[in-house]
Amino acid sequence: MAASLVAESISKAFVTGKIRAEVLSDLSLQILPAELSLVSGPSGCGKSTLLAILSGLLRPDSGRVFALGEELARLSPDQRERFRLQHTGFVFQGFNLFPALSALEQVMLPLGYLGFGNAAARRRAGSVLEEVGLAARMHLRPAELSGGEKQRVAIARALAKEPQLLFADEPTSALDAANGQIVIDTLHRIAHSHRATVLCVSHDPRLISHADRVLAMEDGKILSDRRVRTAASEEVSS
Repeated sequence: MAASLVAESISKAFVTGKIRAEVLSDLSLQILPAELSLVSGPSGCGKSTLLAILSGLLRPDSGRVFALGEELARLSPDQRERFRLQHTGFVFQGFNLFPALSALEQVMLPLGYLGFGNAAARRRAGSVLEEVGLAARMHLRPAELSGGEKQRVAIARALAKEPQLLFADEPTSALDAANGQIVIDTLHRIAHSHRATVLCVSHDPRLISHADRVLAMEDGKILSDRRVRTAASEEVSS
C-alpha cells in the first residue's frame, strides 16, 4: 500500500531573538491510508509542529513533504489552500466552533466553499452527524452540547468534505475519559470505514491502545515506531 504522507529528512527550528530552538531534526516517516496513526510524546517534543508541516500549514527549513503524491513545497499558496480544502480535514483541541451556529450549520459551513448547494449541504451534514452519533442533537448550539459532543461536531465538520487526510491535534486532551474514548473510537472507525489517513498527535496515553500505529516522539525525533493492533512490538520501517 502506497504511503499517503511522506516526510524526507525534515528539520524545523524557531528563532526568538538570539535563541534558536530546533524542534524537528532530520525526521523521515511514511503514513499509510486506512489506519489511525498516533504520534505520541510529551508536550514540547515537536508533535504539533510535525502535524503542521505534514498538513502544509507550515514549511520545514529543510527536507521534503509529499501529500497524496504532491510535493507541498512545489505548490503555490493558492494551490496549497485549494489542496487543503479538497483533501484534508482538521480536528483541534479547542473545537473551533461558532457559538451562534447549530451543529448542523457548523458542518454545512465548509461544504459551501466546495460548491454544495444548501439542500445538498444539509443532507451531507445530517448524514455525517448521524454517523458520529449526533442526529438527535444537530439543531443545538455549542453552549447546549457537552465537550465530547462538541468534538464530535468538529469531527463531523472535517468528515463532511470526505477528506483523504484527516489531522487531529490533541483531540481528547480537554475531555474526560468517557468522552475521550468516544472521540478516539470515532476517529479510528473513520480511518477504517472511509479508508482515510488519520494522523493524530497527542500526549494522552489513553489513545495508544486505540491506534493502529504509534510513533513515539521526543526532542524532535521519532524514537520508536510500532504497530499496536497487529503485534505490539512489531517495528515499522519508515
